Amino acid sequence: MGKAANNRADQFTYVKNRIRMLHQVVSSMDEQEVTDEDYERVLEMIEQLQLKMKRFKKDWKEER
Repeated sequence: MGKAANNRADQFTYVKNRIRMLHQVVSSMDEQEVTDEDYERVLEMIEQLQLKMKRFKKDWKEER
């Protein structure tokens, strides 16, 4: 996932891969042993994805 996503298809593939990775991280956590740091890590991943998606949305508007 290190390659730049320059078009809609690549950008959407990037989003899908990040969501898949987030799911794997969350699924690997034990509900009984999750820590504040675990929550913070997941929250950071979500926030980073949100920022990236906003950037992609801006790119899409500029294409028009």
